[in-house]
Amino acid sequence: MVKKLLVLVGQAIPFWFLVFQSPIIRAQTPADFGKEWRFAQYLSDKDAFPEAVYVLEQLEPLIQTAAQKDSLLYLRGWLAYTTKELTVAHQKLLLVSVTSPFYARSRYFGAYCLAFAGNRDSARVVMETLPIPNSTFRELRALQLAGVALLQRRYEDFDQQRNAFSYTSYALVNEQKRFNKYDSTLRAEKHRSPFVAGLYSAILPGLGKVYAGKPKQGIAAFLPILSLGLLTYEGLRKDGPRSARFIGFGSLFTLFYVGNIWGSILSVKAKRNEFKREYDNKILFDMHIPVRSLLN
Repeated sequence: MVKKLLVLVGQAIPFWFLVFQSPIIRAQTPADFGKEWRFAQYLSDKDAFPEAVYVLEQLEPLIQTAAQKDSLLYLRGWLAYTTKELTVAHQKLLLVSVTSPFYARSRYFGAYCLAFAGNRDSARVVMETLPIPNSTFRELRALQLAGVALLQRRYEDFDQQRNAFSYTSYALVNEQKRFNKYDSTLRAEKHRSPFVAGLYSAILPGLGKVYAGKPKQGIAAFLPILSLGLLTYEGLRKDGPRSARFIGFGSLFTLFYVGNIWGSILSVKAKRNEFKREYDNKILFDMHIPVRSLLN
């Protein structure tokens, strides 16, 4: 009981600490902006994200300069990125102005959040204007654009961007090499036809799923349909076409047979989506690693 009480008290401390200790709550004055911003950053470093957001929300009335506005946008966007609120993250980070010391970091992470959230065209536009203070960042920008090109399956654009790869930077070389492998795999992907899968399964139940790349499901579909087909034939042979046995097993056979054809069509689409998600996740992961390494 005592242990549970201590846990509850510990969970309540951050909130009451904010209420009683934050100068914003006690008195909102312009001089408090820097102090409260640093306090929010401290909370962020301690993984107290809701408390940090709460402090930042109180800073709006205290903004007097463009630099303060940039600082607030950056930290609010960074907190959203950290908590995987990617829409809020890119909205805030991409509003940071070019004069801010947080500009480069905000642009790279904001562009990545756009790509991760599925806004690939917008991400590409932002990435084309990313700051490149040195040759390493020139390659980092090329890597980000190459990643978006792979996500969109724009192979000519990928070829153009990988011309900038030197394969010498410790922070980029592994991702550059993996991107080349992803490119080869994606280009070699076989585009199977749902129609052909359905036709194969109509000819031989389960064959369409084997064609779709799911051989175990194909065998699993073939065996019950074969069994129902044999039972239906046995009912017809012994009891005739009007017998309950023939009608019952025949109905089940028809249901499984048609379902097998439709399932084969869906299997092609499902396999295609699985392949796409697998490689999209790999690409996004390898876009993220060097950004964190160079800008975190």
